[in-house]
Amino acid sequence: MAAQAQAVIEGRLKYWDFVDGLPEGTDQDELVAELIDLIEHEPKVGGFLGMSAKEHAKYMVRVHEIIALLKAP
Repeated sequence: MAAQAQAVIEGRLKYWDFVDGLPEGTDQDELVAELIDLIEHEPKVGGFLGMSAKEHAKYMVRVHEIIALLKAP
């Protein structure tokens, strides 16, 4: 699941394909639910209603932390 989340972030996998591919009940795990929420609501960078690249990088830190936790044995 961590690899698929990473693929979504990198643009190699669509968000809904990621969500549809999750085993049933996986989203009941708090960490997984947080990851799904963060990816789903990832703000755009720049432009109207977008955030700065610096703020976006801060936002993505938590996403990468969760992915690392999910990869850990």
